[in-house]
Amino acid sequence: MGLHVTTVRFHLDALCDEGTVARSRIARRGVGRPRTGYIAVRDRLDYQSLAEVLAPELGDTTQMRRRRAQRAGRRWAARMAASAPREALVTQGVPDDAESIDGRAAMIADVFDRMGFAPELSRDTGERQRAIRLHACPVRDLARAHPEVGCAVHLGLLQGLLMRPARAAVHAELEPFVEPELCVAKVIADD
Repeated sequence: MGLHVTTVRFHLDALCDEGTVARSRIARRGVGRPRTGYIAVRDRLDYQSLAEVLAPELGDTTQMRRRRAQRAGRRWAARMAASAPREALVTQGVPDDAESIDGRAAMIADVFDRMGFAPELSRDTGERQRAIRLHACPVRDLARAHPEVGCAVHLGLLQGLLMRPARAAVHAELEPFVEPELCVAKVIADD
């Protein structure tokens, strides 16, 4: 194709991030590092369609679906909280104190970053509150079609992440679709 290897690698990495291409290791005969190969992903599981089919199964009423989705989000947080790396707090310039509001907000921003939300942590919201601007919801279409499920799962996740450790007196709020492509999560210190 006449492209530099760095350019090709850049584009292949982007395709891997999208899930349309997968990396593989090609074993070498002899010495040296294994080579990296790439293969097209033919069929991907359509999680969006699956979520839309499952959403109405959470209950007959909007309120019931919202409660059950929040509970599922809190359970999900219990699994995820243990894997949130503490070094994320230090690399973002936040005190290494998971109990502080800055530490809690940084941990949540890290988890949401790993989930693909492209979070932006804002520290200019006062001493008792931190805002996390979520620019890229991975289930935006589901959240628009079924906010009682999509947004409630994310609120439950926020709440669950703040429950670990349970000593800090903070709570979470979620403002969905503040702008068409933006939601805002808030970590607020209780009085």
